[in-house]
Amino acid sequence: MKFSILQETLWECLQKAVGVVPSRSSTPILENLLFELDKSSLRITGTDLEVWVTAETEPDTIESQGAVTLPARVITEMIRALPNIPIHFEMDETHKVKISTERGLYQISGISKENFPELPSLSSGKKFEVDNGKLSRMFTKTIFAVSPDELRPALMGIFVQIFPQEFRMVATDGHRLSKIVDTGFKTEASPVEMIIPPKAVQLALKNLGSEGKTQMTVEEKKMVCFQFNRTRLYTRLVEGQYPDYERVIPKDNTIQMVVNKTELMATVKRVALFSNAFTHQVRFVLQPNLLTVCSEDLEVGGEAKEELVAQYQAEPMEIGYNAYYILDILKQIDTEDAIFYLKNATSAALIAPAEQLPNESFEMLLMPIKLSQ
Repeated sequence: MKFSILQETLWECLQKAVGVVPSRSSTPILENLLFELDKSSLRITGTDLEVWVTAETEPDTIESQGAVTLPARVITEMIRALPNIPIHFEMDETHKVKISTERGLYQISGISKENFPELPSLSSGKKFEVDNGKLSRMFTKTIFAVSPDELRPALMGIFVQIFPQEFRMVATDGHRLSKIVDTGFKTEASPVEMIIPPKAVQLALKNLGSEGKTQMTVEEKKMVCFQFNRTRLYTRLVEGQYPDYERVIPKDNTIQMVVNKTELMATVKRVALFSNAFTHQVRFVLQPNLLTVCSEDLEVGGEAKEELVAQYQAEPMEIGYNAYYILDILKQIDTEDAIFYLKNATSAALIAPAEQLPNESFEMLLMPIKLSQ
């Protein structure tokens, strides 16, 4: 294997693949990146056996083809430290790689690709095409609600449902839920359901641009592949049956409160400083055209209260919420105002932007917490 490439070009390709590589593994080969060079391109692959990322680029010159695995940490740190100059790679028959520049020479001992895990084959999978901007938006609007609870593995991922005329994502941790639906989606393929792990979603978000389309190939209940331009991401799917989330989404929350999102976020951040360190509880006191946010920590004697103008015309109500859950949800609201759809102090609230985007339905659910006396 012998080729030359600009540092900037190689670094861009390395960044895409190295994110999946484990820092330590009981299988040492997984701490390496696979370099494969053919007549026209260089492919770099990393994996942790759950997720694979392979990125492709074009070297400036290719003198001989070949393949080798190199220590991910060493090669990435070295390439990142170089200026944007030509870099020359040459591998001998013992898999030792010489990397040279106009002023430096470095040697790295590589390992044969024979022990490196092969890319999964999804030849029988169903194919879908999704707009990049829409896919990125839907991942972003749901990943914050994914559960970290290993005792409920089915919740440790984003639940994706693909129907002939609808593309849907849902995530919940039992305390909050986020659901976003693209009603403008169209496909001729049969419906598919899958649970995508958050690590794969984070890697996908790094590779998704705002323009173009992503091709998804799904082998149901096993694996999905995302094809972004010259990068492919494969991930195993989370096993298990996702709960019937529709059952917990209230249908009779007829009381509305409309409040400025930015003002409410700032208020909650300040008031939460005086909340209980364990529950992070803030109290919403709702009265006609007024929202009072207050908190207290009886252990240290701290308390806070702020008032906000809000559009609210129902009977007075007091509700307790986790301040950090409120902030996470408000961050997802793109409009100036947020709408809270309420029923009573003990029922889940639905929170949505004041205006929905065309061909989109986006709502979040938040469970209240029992008010401390």
